[in-house]
This record gives sequence, structure tokens and C-alpha cells, in this order.
Amino acid sequence: MATVLAAVIAGFRLFKRGMAVVEGLGDAADHISAGLSQEGSVVEYAANPRRYPHGTDATHGDPEMIKALRDQGRAERIEARRVRRVARRAQRGQAQNMRDLRLF
Repeated sequence: MATVLAAVIAGFRLFKRGMAVVEGLGDAADHISAGLSQEGSVVEYAANPRRYPHGTDATHGDPEMIKALRDQGRAERIEARRVRRVARRAQRGQAQNMRDLRLF
């Protein structure tokens, strides 16, 4: 009988200590989350560009016209990349690619 009573008392003390640890963890989590929370702010993102050529619905358009628009968009993107590359290399003082400068 004394063994059972000792086991019950030990179990009760273990339970109380465990609950104290859980309560401490809850307080610590509240403290950390209060430090990480931000004031309510609205983040505005840039509008996503449409993924088909120049606002034309490629499903119902004339295939030749859609191909021409796609090729035109591709050429514009290639040229924009070339201009950015030349400017970036000029800013860094790096050698330029002759093809980028269109000397040949």
C-alpha cells in the first residue's frame, strides 16, 4: 500500500512539474511571437504581366498573327536584356562583348 501511495505522489509531482514546464513554454512562445509580430501593413505588389503575346488571346486568334506577335515580343525581350547587359558591364568597368555592341 505504501508503494502505491508513493507512486501516486511521485506521479502527481511529475505531472505538476510537467505542467509548469508547458506553461513556461507557452509564456516563452507568447514573448517570442510578440517580438516578431509586425504592425498591420499592406504590401502592394506589381501587376503580373499577361503571359500571352501583347494581350491577345492566343487560343482564338489567327495562328500567323499570334506567331508574329510572339516573335516580336521575344525580340523585344532579347533587346532589353542586351541593353541591361551592356549598361551593367559598363557600370562595372568590364569588357563588352562585340556582338552586344553591334560592331560586327
